[in-house]
Amino acid sequence: MSIRNGLALIFVVAASVVLLATLALHVTSGRMALLQRRSELAYEDLTRHVTLAKDASRYMREAAEISLGGGDTEELRHLGALVARDLAAVEALGRAWIEDERLQGDEREAEARQASRTVDERLRRMRVSFTTIAGDMAEVTRRANAGDRAAASRRFVESPEREYEQGFVPLIDAAIADARRGVARSSEEAGRASAEIQRAGVALMASALVVLVVLLGGLLRTMARGFSALTRCARRIAGGDLGHAVPDLGRHEFGRMGAALRHMAESLRQAQESRLRVERLAAIGQLAASVGHELRNPLGAVRNAAFYLNKRLAGTELGAEPRVAQLLALMEKELLSCARIISDLLDFARERRLCRSACPLGPLVDDAISVVQAPAHVRLVNEVPPGLPVPSLDKDQFRQVLVNLIQNAAEAIPAGREGRVGVTARACDGEIVISVTDDGAGIDREHLAKIFEPLFSTKLKGTGLGLAITAGIVRLHGGTIAVESEPGAGTTFTIRLPRAAAPELGAAQPV
Repeated sequence: MSIRNGLALIFVVAASVVLLATLALHVTSGRMALLQRRSELAYEDLTRHVTLAKDASRYMREAAEISLGGGDTEELRHLGALVARDLAAVEALGRAWIEDERLQGDEREAEARQASRTVDERLRRMRVSFTTIAGDMAEVTRRANAGDRAAASRRFVESPEREYEQGFVPLIDAAIADARRGVARSSEEAGRASAEIQRAGVALMASALVVLVVLLGGLLRTMARGFSALTRCARRIAGGDLGHAVPDLGRHEFGRMGAALRHMAESLRQAQESRLRVERLAAIGQLAASVGHELRNPLGAVRNAAFYLNKRLAGTELGAEPRVAQLLALMEKELLSCARIISDLLDFARERRLCRSACPLGPLVDDAISVVQAPAHVRLVNEVPPGLPVPSLDKDQFRQVLVNLIQNAAEAIPAGREGRVGVTARACDGEIVISVTDDGAGIDREHLAKIFEPLFSTKLKGTGLGLAITAGIVRLHGGTIAVESEPGAGTTFTIRLPRAAAPELGAAQPV
């Protein structure tokens, strides 16, 4: 997982925790509000029942005083209205409690209906009981005000007081007991809900904290390992160890940074090798120019001396001796070889400029083949087809390229068997592809990577400059040269030139 994805995952987890906490808070707030509403209604129900009991008790005290001594009934009527009002309030509160389904909690519908019927029946009986008491008190009041106090007292005891104690008081006591149980149940439910909410909150926060710690810890460990590895590698590379293997740090950002560091180290290594190669080639070029110039004059003097000796000895008895003639011929041969070497050194060292012109390939290959000194067992074949596009080339320099390649191919065919060197060409994808193929001994694989380097040669008497000069001329023409070879199966050199005339590239650099 990448660091960006890790941070995104941590953000998603944190956002999810916040969202869940918000949702839980919303649900909790609703539930706690419902529980608070139930507790308030339960407490209000208890309060109203207690108020009803107090107002009914005051009514009966006032009724007892009237039954004993008579008097004004205005206070009694006021207290009766209070009791009636309390009954109506209790009835309205009970119906509100029953009708609101949210306030029923986990009670079943049948239980809710049964509770509703019980409350309705109790309220009805309380209302009937109080109505009976109020009706009987009218007769008691009449007798008391008429002066018949004994009859009034007896009637009060026999009817209103008995109805109050045996009918109304048990009902109000049962209602108060139920209200108290409701208050206790609401308090218990609120406490239980609060504990559950607290446990759920703790569990949610703990699990979220564990997940975040695990994710963040893994991310920090990945970052620490990545920084440590990259720091070590950067120090090694800065110290010049460009071949140090940068470890694979994975598919995240540090892995990409490690890959970039590997690419940078490889680029630096190649640049360093290229710089060293350029410096070495420059030194070789300077040495070649110096040696070529220094040796040309002495070799010229030696050639003049050899020519003079050969001329003076011609037709004499000493010149007729086989040994003398052999030595003179060997001297001439080796002097020519030295001249070629000096010529190669100077060709490699000097700056070249292209003199382009339209140059058909078929005649150019024939011209090059005519110059090559091929062994008798090697057949040189020009297989360039007619009708090819005519490239813009420096005829003399590119003929040297073909001569070098064909000469090397001819010399690569072992003596003792027939051999063949073929030159072909074709137009392909905006390029002209020229191939020089032989069926000789081939080139070892370990030599292929160095074959175009100067002073590298597998020949006993080779200078190692021919292919380096060839590659340089091809590059001046804007082309490329490559080699394919299998030991014992022959070799193919392939030159790719742009079909269109390329601009002059200026002075050549030693290759």
